[in-house]
Amino acid sequence: MHPTPLVPERDGWLVSHSAPFLGPGETLRGALPVRLDPLAPDTVPKALRRPKPEAERKARFTGWQRIFLPVTFVMWLVSLPAGLLEVGARRTWRGFRRIFRGRVWAGGWESAAGRFVVDARTGTAEVAGYDHTRLALAVTDRRLLLLTEPTLPEREAAQLLGAVPHGSYGPRREPHPPRHRGRVDLAFADGSWLALDVPDRRQVAWLGELLAAGR
Repeated sequence: MHPTPLVPERDGWLVSHSAPFLGPGETLRGALPVRLDPLAPDTVPKALRRPKPEAERKARFTGWQRIFLPVTFVMWLVSLPAGLLEVGARRTWRGFRRIFRGRVWAGGWESAAGRFVVDARTGTAEVAGYDHTRLALAVTDRRLLLLTEPTLPEREAAQLLGAVPHGSYGPRREPHPPRHRGRVDLAFADGSWLALDVPDRRQVAWLGELLAAGR
């Protein structure tokens, strides 16, 4: 008999949503929603972006709509400067926070941690952009699965973004600053690592135990 997967009560949907991605005989040990650390890269460098033809086609169509619908075009034009200011302010604020928070990942884009960030931020092929945030981890007896977290799980299925085999990941041995109470550092076999943010701090130790099973 397989043990019951460890899943937060409010996130029981993860059991059924993970099932399609399990191989024959593969067992789910636990799953929960996560986010990348707030200061982890928030997008993917252009050179590493995988094409999204369908999403790009929809984005182009929306762009032409703005041009041919006068009211929409004016609203977009007026909001453009504010959007640019917001982006600049956000980057400045992230820079200040990084000074005090310290490093939240290491290894570079070609490392296992970098590829994990690319998978996470790329998201699904149907959605334009490379700044995806809603994530979930599912730990099996063979792999660590990176999934999307649907906004409405009862209507939308989670999608698989990536997978890491057992023996190539685990919790980082070096402790992070104790003031980061909702943080768990995911380490990879190549020495790279990445900080994860757990929305519910009560699940931090639990996630650490699940990741430890992957060594």
